[in-house]
Amino acid sequence: MAACRGTAGGPDTARGPEGARTAAASGFATVDSVRLLADVEFLSHDTRAGRRLGTPGNADARLYLSRQLAEIGAQPVAGGVADTPYAHAFRAARRGAAAGDSVTGYNVVAQVRGTRTPDRVLVVSAHYDHVGIGRPVNGDSIYNGADDNASGTAALLAVARELVARPPEHTVILLWPDGEEMGLLGARAFVANPPVPKASIAMNVNFDMISRDVKGELWIAGPTKWPKLRPLADRLAADAPVSIRIGHDSGSASYDWTSQSDQGAFHAAGIPFLYFGVEDHPDYHKPSDSFERLTRGFYVRAARTVIEAVRRADHCLPVLTGSGAAPAGCS
Repeated sequence: MAACRGTAGGPDTARGPEGARTAAASGFATVDSVRLLADVEFLSHDTRAGRRLGTPGNADARLYLSRQLAEIGAQPVAGGVADTPYAHAFRAARRGAAAGDSVTGYNVVAQVRGTRTPDRVLVVSAHYDHVGIGRPVNGDSIYNGADDNASGTAALLAVARELVARPPEHTVILLWPDGEEMGLLGARAFVANPPVPKASIAMNVNFDMISRDVKGELWIAGPTKWPKLRPLADRLAADAPVSIRIGHDSGSASYDWTSQSDQGAFHAAGIPFLYFGVEDHPDYHKPSDSFERLTRGFYVRAARTVIEAVRRADHCLPVLTGSGAAPAGCS
């Protein structure tokens, strides 16, 4: 997560059933929890040294994602570098940098082609970079970024596995942006120069920090900005195996998350979004954001929830974006 966020929910929020574990959740995809946790552990290990853009640890994470995608069978997208076709290079100026001071980053991009309407695209994203090495705290200077955002990165791999096994109706681009912590650099580069026609991108679903049970809640932001997404969010809140709250998107500077992660780049381009994440916790942007502090049961349930969100967004994409009649179960 690129910037410190407020935690006051505000009057615009809505809550799903407390500890929601309704019968509907039994229809959610299962998750290989061992694989999911192993992915987070690898990405947030000290060896990756915080995965800061431009570092060996960041490159190691990128290669890991590329190997996993090849093994899963997700397709590369045109524009990747020759030796690693899932990696898409970009140049961008760092936030607050002097003119001409730019960096090279690498987004990781894959796709699963749609079976019904492949020319309409849903982009699902989770940044894989973190802040790297920083000021020591209790003798530890490695900011591992387990929750922020190895958790979302690994969940997006789980989405890839699910979609390859059961292909979507619309094409889904799987995007792991680089440089989110420097100002949404990778997401902005993707939106500015997408590998598909920009007009074909119907929606973004973004995950950032989904593994810490701060208050037993997973938040969804976006429906206030994009009201057509509210029924989808409400139904998900009613069915999910975690307690969901909807908000952090009303425009109040104290707690609006719209521009605080990669969904901000899509929103600025007029592309609807849903964002999933937890509120800040004491380990946010600290060396103590480590694998050992994940709330494992909550995280697995959150991963199941975001996979189902992608499934429902794909199925309901025509009505969500006003491009067609409501499919069954979407009205």
